[in-house]
Formats: sequence, C-alpha cells, structure tokens
Amino acid sequence: MDYNKVEDAVFKKAMEIFKDSASEFFNLDVKLKKPAQTEIKNIDIKTSAMDYLFYTETDDYLHFEFQTTDKRDDIARFLYYDASLHYMSRKNIRTVVVYSSDIKDVVTNINCGSINYTLECFYMSKLNGDENYERIKTKVDNGEELTEQDIMTLSFIPLMESEKSKSDITLDSIEIAKDIKNEEEKTKCLTLLYALFDKFGDEKAKKRFKEVVSMTDVGRMIYEEGKEEGISIGEANGETKGKADLLLKQLIRRFKKLPDGYREKILNLKLEQIEVIAGDIFELEKVEDLEQYF
Repeated sequence: MDYNKVEDAVFKKAMEIFKDSASEFFNLDVKLKKPAQTEIKNIDIKTSAMDYLFYTETDDYLHFEFQTTDKRDDIARFLYYDASLHYMSRKNIRTVVVYSSDIKDVVTNINCGSINYTLECFYMSKLNGDENYERIKTKVDNGEELTEQDIMTLSFIPLMESEKSKSDITLDSIEIAKDIKNEEEKTKCLTLLYALFDKFGDEKAKKRFKEVVSMTDVGRMIYEEGKEEGISIGEANGETKGKADLLLKQLIRRFKKLPDGYREKILNLKLEQIEVIAGDIFELEKVEDLEQYF
C-alpha cells in the first residue's frame, strides 16, 4: 500500500500477534506459519507494500488488506500486488480484504481479459461492536484473563458495527486496553490498535491513544527501538546524521510526507534539538507543529 506504517518494531510485533489469531478470527481454514515481507519492488524500483502478508503451512501466501473505503481502484491495486508477488515467488496467493462497518457489499472480481481476479471479503458490519465491547469490558473490570480471540476482538472493535460514532467506540476501546491489568495482554492489545490506527483513527482518538501508549511497554519499546536504531545508524554515519535520518523516517511514517524544506531543516539541527523532537513526537498534532523547533 505504499503507506508509511507504524514504527518497525511495533509493526513486526503486531504481525506476530496477528499471525497467531487471524485464521480463527476471520474463519479461515488455513494455518499461518510466519510473516512474509510485505514490500514489493516493481521494474521501476518503486516500492509498494501490502498490509499484512503471511506464509501458510503449505508455503503459499495469505494476503490481508484492511479497507475503510470501497473504490474500484483498490481491487486493481490488490491485483497488482498479487501479480507482482506471484511473478517474484511463483507461489499461490489468497487475498482477504477486511472492510470496516461502513461498507456492506463490494465488487469482489475484476476481469481484465486474460486475468480474472477474485477477492475474498470479510465484513466487519456483521460483528456487533457494542456487544463485544460490553463483554470484554466486563472481563477487564472483573480482572479476568483475556483469550487471544478477546485481544483480537478488542483491537477490531473500532471497525465493527456500532450505534456509537467510530471516534467514540475507538476511544472506548483505548480505555479498555488501558485498564487491562495483565501487562502482556495490554501490550498485545495496544500493539494491534497501534498498527491499525493508521487506517481508521481520527485526530481525537489518535491524541488520546498517544497519551495512553506513551506510558506503556509499547511506548517504551518504540523509544528503545528508535534509540538503538539511531545508535546503529549513528555509528556508521555520525551520531547526529544517524539520528536525523531516523527522525525523518519516523516523521514521514507519522505524517505521510513533509513540507518542502523540512528535510533540510531537520538535517541541519543540532543533536540536542533532534532528541527533543524525538521525545516530543507523540505530542505533535500536525506536521506544522515542527516549526517551533526550527
């Protein structure tokens, strides 16, 4: 999807959690073996990336996409992903598109003459987010252990059918995750929510999520992974340039792109300024908030 995803460490962890529970949650008769590389390079050496991609036990691929919109171009894009992946690997590919509750029915086939491409769809509108919210909230309030499927369900509640607004049900899900007493279960929920937020989170929910996640193991993991990567890059290219490059990478993931001139300004900052921005990155509401640091 050429979408700049969440920080690598959290995304990789989300892939592992997703791998262990996705087949059961989406009622798929396939066992997933391990995550696969989602980036593909076309002949122009431009990179695109799928949402989630896994190797199955039969050494084929299972490809997931998460959609909050229904556009004909999306099917052509998924066809491009799968055709490119098959060209490189010669493996069979099964593609499942998970649609948010706003989408009830979509075209699942595109016929291009020699190519007849068909998707499988999973509609979140068939799942009751309010009922699942109450069930999991009761378990969390009572200090009961959550199953792997509970964790998956909580993470996907914002995409399910609900009488509440998407923003409100998302905020409710964040609050439940925050109150989970078992740290491992909490980390799994927040990790999955974090990995999916790029697709469905609005600004209000993102702001609250940043407040919650920054105080958890997920937030600390992001910070430590970023620090370690910065050190590694710094050893090769100089500490300041290494950390500036890392900061640029994180900012582009967060805001998709940077205005003209921002890259040069960041590369020219002192190490102390770069570290301040890195420490404040959860607090930035919009890309223009960077101006205060220049």
